[in-house]
Amino acid sequence: MLETQAPSDAELALLLQAVQDGDDRNALVDNEMLAKALDWPLTLVAGCLEEAKVRSMIWGMRSGQRPAPWYTDLEVTVQGKRFLSEHSPA
Repeated sequence: MLETQAPSDAELALLLQAVQDGDDRNALVDNEMLAKALDWPLTLVAGCLEEAKVRSMIWGMRSGQRPAPWYTDLEVTVQGKRFLSEHSPA
C-alpha cells in the first residue's frame, strides 16, 4: 500500500487476523506488535488500522504514540469478524 492509497481487502484481512490471533492467545495487541507479527512498517499498520476503525472492524484504546493512529488492547468487532470470514487470508 502506498501512503496515499487505502489498504486492500487482503491487507485488512491480514491485519484483522493478526489482531484476532492476539485475542485468541489472550494477548491484546498494539501497533508495534502487529508490525512485528506481519513484518510491516509502522506506517502501513497505522494506515490499515485507520481504515479498519473507520469501517468499524476494530476496537481499541487510542494512544498518542506515532505514527498515528496508535491503538492498544485491540480487538476485532463483530463487523470485523464478518469481514474476516468473507476475506479470510490464505
